[in-house]
Amino acid sequence: MLSWDALGTSRPFAVAGKVSAEVRLTSTPDGQSIVMSCQVRNQSERAVRQVIFPDLAGLVPTDGIDHTYFKTGGFGSAPFRELQLADGDEFYAQSNAFREYTSGGMFDPMWMRWMDLGGLKGGLSLFPRRWGWDPKVTVLLHLSPTTHKLRLMCLHPVEVKPGETWESGEFVLTPHRSGWAKGIEPYREWVRAHLKREYPVPEHIRRGLGYRTLWMCQNQPHDPADVVWRFGDLPRLAQEAKEHGLTEMVLWAWCPGFALPLPGPFPHLGTEAEFAAAIKECRRIGVNVAPFISVLQANKATGPRYGLSVPETGGWTYHTELIPRFNPPYAGAYACAQVATNNQLWQDDIVASVQHLIDLGVTSLSWDQYLAVPGEPNIHTLTSRIRALAKPRDPESTFSGEELYNLELDAGYLDYTWNWGGYRDCQAFTSVFRAPRANVNVNTSVWTVKRAFADNLFLNVWPSRPGSVNGSDLIANHADLSRALKQCAKLRAQFLTYFTEGTFIGYCLLTETSPGATVCGYVLPDRALALVVNEGGERPVTLRCDVGAWVPTPSGRFEVRSYDNDGALLATTQAGTGPVELTTKALQNLEIAVYEFVAK
Repeated sequence: MLSWDALGTSRPFAVAGKVSAEVRLTSTPDGQSIVMSCQVRNQSERAVRQVIFPDLAGLVPTDGIDHTYFKTGGFGSAPFRELQLADGDEFYAQSNAFREYTSGGMFDPMWMRWMDLGGLKGGLSLFPRRWGWDPKVTVLLHLSPTTHKLRLMCLHPVEVKPGETWESGEFVLTPHRSGWAKGIEPYREWVRAHLKREYPVPEHIRRGLGYRTLWMCQNQPHDPADVVWRFGDLPRLAQEAKEHGLTEMVLWAWCPGFALPLPGPFPHLGTEAEFAAAIKECRRIGVNVAPFISVLQANKATGPRYGLSVPETGGWTYHTELIPRFNPPYAGAYACAQVATNNQLWQDDIVASVQHLIDLGVTSLSWDQYLAVPGEPNIHTLTSRIRALAKPRDPESTFSGEELYNLELDAGYLDYTWNWGGYRDCQAFTSVFRAPRANVNVNTSVWTVKRAFADNLFLNVWPSRPGSVNGSDLIANHADLSRALKQCAKLRAQFLTYFTEGTFIGYCLLTETSPGATVCGYVLPDRALALVVNEGGERPVTLRCDVGAWVPTPSGRFEVRSYDNDGALLATTQAGTGPVELTTKALQNLEIAVYEFVAK
């Protein structure tokens, strides 16, 4: 235990009274981590308005400035390089030397409270023992322009009034060899002890490569040119999705948004009976359909029912022929206002509308703006009501959504996410959270397909016709995209157990980086898998890895099986438990090589 009877000030000026602090350090039973906590006692006449704890100063790169990363749930960065002062004009109070992040949901880059600083040669992980509606974590990084050392601070925006005592709660610090996937192990156990799911993730979501989003129209039922897809098109689109490893389809703009009770489908897309029949046929083909609903916002007709005043413009009015396309000042058809999610009438209206869909055989939903707030009833209690109606009718029904604010709690309800954004580094999240499967939106980028596949992300595939809306084209019209999806779907099916049951450890199988290549590893109790994506020109890729650090082997030997881009076995060799060097055959750009290590 460390004690300070009277904390000093940054400048020599008098303060009536004193502020004392105490830091307690203990080791975890496994000897892997240090548990830290802080107590601040304010015995002065002034309030303490912020506490910094932990405050880790003087940090240096463990693997060079380019390969020492600050990593958390939704991103990774290289702070020793990226936080260097720019040579251009900057306001000193907001200079590039500082970065601030706050944990929460997928609208913030720091999805989780866990963080890591390090590289393949080691580092440290840190997280607070907090969950759910506990205070979020705000982290500030500062790279000193004079010492070039990093300071990592957890900021607590509290007010400790005179005579009060503040407690930090416990923070777990885990030094580790190898990469971040070793340091995240205590946090994974913390999540497993606290994450409670009402229903398991449906099998077709666990096993599938991804889903397909279709934008059915542009919300103009009186315009004969408005239709993008009709309900009668859904079965052939489902067949194409299945051929590409996509097990779910999400329908946007199938009915008017922001209205309750939910209106029937747009008449120019087909009848309600045709809507239900098409979804039933898609399910027979092997692809589940989840209509996307937008009800957190209320339009001009619906808003007054919930005590809302809706403006004339703004909101979510958009069309390819508007100038500008989004919310021009002369158009306000989809102006709206946000409903409070604890509004009981609003919740009851939604449940009644969903019951009608379930009666039609439409048992899955994708939710626009999944916004959780404390207190009940909230979005979580509403989700429970919806799923309690859908699950008896269809045990494999899904519930997905655009996750916004509290991922720890939302993970108990969402099967997968529908969030805007292309590929991002969320390896740490995928390594810990089995659900929801985090989506990545794919237009036609083969690079995105290969990276997302290697990271076990859930691909949201929605190619577009030139000049048209998202999700308006056939996959078959994009040959490179189609080929990449089929290759990745085949590899996923071949090595499925690694993706559904294994532990994802990203590039941490490696002992050194492989420049110009993405390497992703998965670990099972007696074996490991490495996926290599070449991101350079035609060339072989060399891997230096240590599988023995992750998989025990009684004999001290591994059988190493190498496979090509299509999953064909190329060779079988032997390796020991220490560092191993492997070199692929010459790979084309974005070609995949696969290595499987089986303990003997």
